[in-house]
Amino acid sequence: MYSKRARIGVIAPIDDQVEYAFNKYAPDGVSFDSSRLWFPGPTPEGLVYLSDQLEEAAKMYRKKPHDVVLFGCTSGSCIKGYGFDKECIARIERACGWPGLTTSTAVLEAFQALGLNKAAVMTPYPEDTNEAEKKFLIDNGIDVTTIKGVGFNRDKDGNSWTTKGFLYRCAKQVDLTGANVFFLSCMGLATMELVEILEEDLGIPVITSHQASLWACLRHCRVNDKLPGLGKLFTI
Repeated sequence: MYSKRARIGVIAPIDDQVEYAFNKYAPDGVSFDSSRLWFPGPTPEGLVYLSDQLEEAAKMYRKKPHDVVLFGCTSGSCIKGYGFDKECIARIERACGWPGLTTSTAVLEAFQALGLNKAAVMTPYPEDTNEAEKKFLIDNGIDVTTIKGVGFNRDKDGNSWTTKGFLYRCAKQVDLTGANVFFLSCMGLATMELVEILEEDLGIPVITSHQASLWACLRHCRVNDKLPGLGKLFTI
């Protein structure tokens, strides 16, 4: 059966890359159902608008059992500060009755699993969103050695700035002084293929939003496969 090991619900922004990443890399027997949220963009106001739709979207998962339901947005699940990810989880669980999870929670769990807390962070967000995410991480015990936003509103007509080559080159330019882990934030970026090469070239473990979200979803479902090519996190 397609979902014999786990069935995962995903609530994500309309321009997210989650189906590609999860369906390509998840082990056999794990299935995904997804619903989409509209939002104006990754500004604080847009992210609050996004999170305000969470309960309504979660209701669609009521009638079929799910092992976990993920709010697949990093900044959207931390934009209101410390504890907001847990608030989002509680809202999901009230609306659908199944265990909830968020990407920002998954990222924190990834830091903890790796035993690392000094992070150089790269995002595609504007500065005010970066500041909110930085504060969220710091308040949760992560020392943010630097945070760099790249590409926000660079191309109004497309997503050429989000290509893997562009992201790779930008990552190589991030100051890693004092960092023991590199975090590439945003579920809107297709980053799975970058994890291993960045770990090799940067010389430190790499966490990305897609990678951490898939890892945490699987681990919360008690699916413990160690998947190749997805970095040190997936060896745990």
